[in-house]
Amino acid sequence: MSGIYTILIFFTSFTFSLLLIPIMIYLAKKKQLYDLPDRGHATASEPSKNSVLYTKSRRIHTQPIPRLGGVAIVSGFFISISIWKLPSNMALIYCCSFVMFAIGLIDDIKTLTAKVRLFIQILSALTVVLFSNLQIQNITFSNDIIFSIPYILGVILSTFIIIGSINSINMIDGLDGLAGGVVLIGISLLSYLHFLSTHNLNLIIVFSIPVIGAILGFLKYNTHPSSIFMGDSGSNWLGFMVGIFLILILNNEVVSDQNSRWILENSSKINYFPILSVLLCLSIPIFDTAHVIILRLIERKNPLKADTRHFHHSLIKMGFTHSQSVIIVYFLMIFFGILGILPIAYPQYNLNWTPILGVLLSIFCIVFSFKLTDGFITHLSSYKFLLVSESSVGPKITLILRYWEHLNRYTVYMILLATPFLAGIVPKTISLVAACMAMIMICTIFIKKSDSFFESFLIAIASTVLLIANNSNVIWIEILGEKYNLQNAYNNLFIWLLFSTLLFFIFTFKRKYLIIAPTDFLLAILPLILLLLPAEYQAEYKLNIIALRSLVLFAALRTLSKRHNRFFYKIHFICIIALTWIALTTLVGLRLVY
Repeated sequence: MSGIYTILIFFTSFTFSLLLIPIMIYLAKKKQLYDLPDRGHATASEPSKNSVLYTKSRRIHTQPIPRLGGVAIVSGFFISISIWKLPSNMALIYCCSFVMFAIGLIDDIKTLTAKVRLFIQILSALTVVLFSNLQIQNITFSNDIIFSIPYILGVILSTFIIIGSINSINMIDGLDGLAGGVVLIGISLLSYLHFLSTHNLNLIIVFSIPVIGAILGFLKYNTHPSSIFMGDSGSNWLGFMVGIFLILILNNEVVSDQNSRWILENSSKINYFPILSVLLCLSIPIFDTAHVIILRLIERKNPLKADTRHFHHSLIKMGFTHSQSVIIVYFLMIFFGILGILPIAYPQYNLNWTPILGVLLSIFCIVFSFKLTDGFITHLSSYKFLLVSESSVGPKITLILRYWEHLNRYTVYMILLATPFLAGIVPKTISLVAACMAMIMICTIFIKKSDSFFESFLIAIASTVLLIANNSNVIWIEILGEKYNLQNAYNNLFIWLLFSTLLFFIFTFKRKYLIIAPTDFLLAILPLILLLLPAEYQAEYKLNIIALRSLVLFAALRTLSKRHNRFFYKIHFICIIALTWIALTTLVGLRLVY
């Protein structure tokens, strides 16, 4: 399975999801399928009639929002896997997931009772577990602590995981971009965990990649302020897929290529996936749902009834804005997920304590946030006298910050324009990718306003290609007979940019110029996909270093982008020049001869 194949699967699901969202918005408005503020959901009846049914809402929005986004997500996924190959023995998994989508869609149009929804969830989960042999077989805590699970208990546990995942994603779908972003981060972390242990990409290609592409296409329209919600159709389907993926990872399942057929099977290689590491990849939805259900059971209330005691609601009550609350959840998901992955990523060190620390910290954050009083952050901000205060917000920036900003900006320019000096003659594959990216960026330069989601997405990919090219060859410079490796200076440049960007972010956090959207955190995850490529590519292009460089560079880009309207416009042109140079050196034989 080639990298090009993976890219095609991703872009197919991403493109169809992105293109279908406007159609879903139009249909939802035409059929009056809105998620109404304050009073809850309306049925397909006209809002003016008395037949409209309302239920208590746990979401925070002030205008009616269309709720058919799940149709675009699921369509993008199924179109992608229908065009490309599909494991023959995973058909039942996809069919049962479609059943969950259909039930959610019916619930979006005409509200179903909790008992009906739960019955269908149990039926679908049991069907896929029994007939696809997805019962949990082992529970692993470490290399030395592994418990074998009897068949019946394994079936019950697998069914519980799927139902729990469906309801966890449904419950956390309360803010713009929250559920989609949480699933995207969770599946990315789980995929990384699976690859680190099995070094097998096939399951990720047929399962994770099309899901990630479909979610990214949806998040273009779901980032605050949202144009559309995924609805129960989207949250049910995503929750089902997350539950299945958890079971596949816990059971050490891989997809193998047998006689030109893709088959899902248990890996013959002995690997272990510590249960705490797996749970931490979905820390916030799992522990938040568990906390809320425990509170409801203690109060003898229906555990599936919606309320406003979730973690994201606590963040809003504390005084964080809508976008800040989503960003905090994203950040904590990534942070706790990394704590869970560390023992697998670095087995040579004794890091089995980090998942335990992650679980304790995640539980503490959720429980502690629930105990805090309303407006806690608003009151606390009055003591942050070291940071730039709200009273100084305005078009004028202090002299130090202005020069500091210029220094960071020109450091970014220097990194991207280093290509002619550091790239040398790059491999033909990189040149072809650079040529394609250059043509795309030339065609789109006047289409979209700068610093948009699409522009950020293009620049993230283009800058990653440039960094790979700049790391393809070792370049030396000789001064007075002494040789100096330019790559060392290049590395030092990134170290400087990392700390400078972090401090600049802290000192300008409260200014109106620094606006970080939730999608920025999602785009920052894209370089980590480099680590999912085969080991030979990682070794050849040093992708572990490139991933870290990409994260630093993209963080710097987003931190600076809101201060100058034409900043991304300049970066766009710089990327075109550098990408063109890479393509010409290999494909045309461009040389500088002294």
